[in-house]
Amino acid sequence: MADEQESNLRVLTLNCWGIPYVSKMWAERKLLISEELAKGHFDIVSLQEIWSRSDFELISDKVEDVLPYSHYFYSGVIGSGVCVFSRYPIIDAFIYRYSLNGYMYNITHGDWFGGKAVGYCLIDHPKQPIHFFASHLHASYGQRNQYVPHRTLQSYQLSQFIQLLTKPTDSVIVCGDMNCEPSDLGYRIIRDVTGLVDAWDKHGKVKPGCYGNTSDVSHNTFCGNPQRPQKGGPDDGHRIDYIFYRCAEDKLECIDCEVTMGLVPGKNFSFSDHDGVAASFVVKDSEVERTGPIPDIKKNQEALSETQTVISAALDRLSSYNYLQTFFACAMCFFVISPIFFPVTQHSPLSLHHAAGKILYLFRLVTTVILSGYFFYLIFDARLEYSAYKSVQQMIDIQLKQISPRKRMKGNSCL
Repeated sequence: MADEQESNLRVLTLNCWGIPYVSKMWAERKLLISEELAKGHFDIVSLQEIWSRSDFELISDKVEDVLPYSHYFYSGVIGSGVCVFSRYPIIDAFIYRYSLNGYMYNITHGDWFGGKAVGYCLIDHPKQPIHFFASHLHASYGQRNQYVPHRTLQSYQLSQFIQLLTKPTDSVIVCGDMNCEPSDLGYRIIRDVTGLVDAWDKHGKVKPGCYGNTSDVSHNTFCGNPQRPQKGGPDDGHRIDYIFYRCAEDKLECIDCEVTMGLVPGKNFSFSDHDGVAASFVVKDSEVERTGPIPDIKKNQEALSETQTVISAALDRLSSYNYLQTFFACAMCFFVISPIFFPVTQHSPLSLHHAAGKILYLFRLVTTVILSGYFFYLIFDARLEYSAYKSVQQMIDIQLKQISPRKRMKGNSCL
């Protein structure tokens, strides 16, 4: 019985729409989502739009008994929003940030600030390693064509990332909010370039009122329109959330796929503005032995530990620099706006009628330009630097935990 349990794997992907102070009822919904995950129905979970680190930690605490392993993918200014929870150990992780993520000046769209990316986790399932990828591609924001090139590029980079990190014999699962439908080029790139299989397309449970669509469906209380003519039909909403998989010799067999986590049980509202997608797999033993050179454990540990020390010191310095730069920015800001509080009269030596006043005015203009750069760094660049450091720090933490002693997994290719 235990061996049979270990051979089963249930995966969930859900866009949580978790924008603090913006998403409706987020404070209540994140608790309900956590409670649902804590029931233990899923073995691996990918969530998108978890923008706040504190929200990720809250969910991690709630689901720790059934999903004790988790990873948050740092990226951009505010974070990628993508995280993974697993019943089985996450023994390696990596993130790749897409080259294009929308435009910085489109502040209300926010994708540039999130730094859209694909996250990778190597999961140590008892039967064989699972190469798990989670992503969230650029949204359309109702503008059908503006972001198609960016989303197409992201789809291609996602496909290449999968190809470069895995072998044809590996068991691969890819999931997330891809923001494209099966008829779109982005979907075809993700599926056809990599040889992935769409779990819903092959094993979806079609039933009255459910045809696999996860976004803009009429029953959703946050984005649905119950009055739409196609209510409950195949054109009710859009299918943009997916679970893809790839395997060799049926060692990872998908047996069903369904749309789930719509309306909250016992409530009159939905878990999120998207429905979730869940797929069940049967995982079989892999007899493929690990190949490739095995690094010297002691030297590997020393190099990683030294890297961790450098990154930790950089994070400490970054925090100190930010306080100092904030002080300078506030001082410059006060200097620029000081005429509001201390106006000068026409006959004052600091007025524009005198040389000293003109020099002071010119100096104030230069300070304004410098101040703009300071604010740009403090708000954007410093956060980007912080995300980069934290991302690598987390990945090294995972690797160091595996070194003593280093697990030798069959079927796990060298990364």
